Amino acid sequence: MLRSVVILLAAAIIVVSCEDKKCGTNEQFYECGSACEPKCNGPADQMCTMQCIVNVCQCKPGYKRGPNGCQKPGPGCK
Repeated sequence: MLRSVVILLAAAIIVVSCEDKKCGTNEQFYECGSACEPKCNGPADQMCTMQCIVNVCQCKPGYKRGPNGCQKPGPGCK
């Protein structure tokens, strides 16, 4: 009986940890994201720490964070 409980508990933990993480449009989930996500109004080149932001949705490569989510850089990215 105890063995069955342990197996069920382990299975439940695996299912929860493998659950798809929901992120917004043009975002992706990172287990270890950057502390310096590119921003529309931020500097082009900035020094950044190697700090890991755990379990975070951040902009996909080629996109920057703006007031309305992740956008392609350009005139509309403010």
